[in-house]
Amino acid sequence: MSDDSNKPAQQEETSRSPEEKARHEELLKHQALEQSEVKEVLGFFQKYAKPAATVIIVVCAFVLINNYFKSQRLKKTAKADAALLQAQTAADYQAVLDNYGSTPSAPLALMGLAQQKFNAGQVAEAEELYSRFRAKYGTHEMASQAELNQITCIEGKGEFSEAARLYDDFMNANPDSHLAPIALLGKARCLEATEQFDGARQVYEDILVNYSESAWAQIAESNLGVVKSKLK
Repeated sequence: MSDDSNKPAQQEETSRSPEEKARHEELLKHQALEQSEVKEVLGFFQKYAKPAATVIIVVCAFVLINNYFKSQRLKKTAKADAALLQAQTAADYQAVLDNYGSTPSAPLALMGLAQQKFNAGQVAEAEELYSRFRAKYGTHEMASQAELNQITCIEGKGEFSEAARLYDDFMNANPDSHLAPIALLGKARCLEATEQFDGARQVYEDILVNYSESAWAQIAESNLGVVKSKLK
């Protein structure tokens, strides 16, 4: 007994034109390709979904940790600033360095500590601190001030010839700096200390000519009168 159930399909197949058969085969190919792509996508998600989620979690954790440490750094910086503003003694400045050495307040605390040492007559220690500042914070906006203060320490130790030379070098390297007339005053003092009064006179006169509008001109004028009296 023959199976008549396939006859309509067979008849439909034989009744199709070659163009229709070609289109049908093309559709079958597309369906097979689509099914293959779906399987590949599902396979990709099955393979990489968990690792991808892990990466997202790691990135989020990194951002949160970074924000936390940034917040902590800001808190530490604020505390360092407050401690620096309240500092009055060498011990206070040293405490800022010990507790907040990685904050922007550290260079200023180091300068403050050196100044306290100098004021207390501990000139050699002050010089070492200014030298440390220059080595550690060479590009800091206070680096030139630290250099000039270090030269002042050398003058304070009685090494007048060396200090005069360094003041002169500083002046030549920083002719337009607001510190230039201070360096010239230092040089003149050193020349006076070594009884080079004529040289000191010339330096004081240079200050009066080139920095007549500065507050240092008044000091230069006063010192010039003393030097002239010694030249008589």
